[in-house]
Amino acid sequence: MATIDDWKKMAEDGLKALKETAQDIAFSVEKQAKVGKKKYLDIAKIQRNIDKLLIEIGEYAFDEVTAGRDINKDDPYLKERTSAITRMRLEIDEIEEEISTLRHTRPSEHT
Repeated sequence: MATIDDWKKMAEDGLKALKETAQDIAFSVEKQAKVGKKKYLDIAKIQRNIDKLLIEIGEYAFDEVTAGRDINKDDPYLKERTSAITRMRLEIDEIEEEISTLRHTRPSEHT
């Protein structure tokens, strides 16, 4: 027959397991929130900026062609925008790397 000490020990073990499970769930939720923010907010914002620059480049190219002017890849207007797009794409790559790192993190060991 189980003594009070045995019951107490079982209750403590059960509470400890419950606490560890709750910590793991909280960690997982927090991790998913960070991934979601980076993926859907940060990357989406940068991508919108890239899209705007691509539209500007397209409009500029259209205006130049319809005006009968040649388009030169060394044009300062084009160089500035293509350089900005390249930087933003690198920034997206960095964020995606952070996301990958976040997804592979594990909660700290329970004590």
